[in-house]
Amino acid sequence: MPMPKKKVKKYRGSRTCGGGSAKKRRGAGHRGGRGNAGVLKHKYLRTIKLVKEGKYEIGKSGFTRPKVVTREYKLLRELKERLIELKAVGAIDDYLYAYFKARPEINVGDINAVADRLVENGLAEKDGDVYKINLADIGYYRLLGSGKVDKKLHIVVEYATPKAIEKVESAGGKVEVAE
Repeated sequence: MPMPKKKVKKYRGSRTCGGGSAKKRRGAGHRGGRGNAGVLKHKYLRTIKLVKEGKYEIGKSGFTRPKVVTREYKLLRELKERLIELKAVGAIDDYLYAYFKARPEINVGDINAVADRLVENGLAEKDGDVYKINLADIGYYRLLGSGKVDKKLHIVVEYATPKAIEKVESAGGKVEVAE
């Protein structure tokens, strides 16, 4: 089998080796600067076309507050610390730890699903057919309204959406919003 021909061989004697003018391939000058240089000057028309297509934004796009400062970030960190603490003490088992760790906010359907386990682990009380749950004991401060509720739940929480309150009350339960 013969050796393949090298590409360089076909450019011998051509001076620029297929690179166009001799002035090109000499740095970023032939492309008008590196990166986004000149988007509001000599590359302006190209930029306007990209803006119309939604592929580029001109100017500053706002300020994002650092995560460390936001309340949600602090509460999420406190929740994870609380769950680790509860697991170390033995108040929650591996299943509940994994279940709660995956949810930054908790839905009424999630509580409905694990209400019996919470009673077994001592994080909730069952009075007749009513489950009394204080979400602050687990580390949650917000109750959302996704999921189905078929048990009577008495929930104490810092904040609850109107949909969550409606679903719990329609199942015969109650939501206390503690400030």
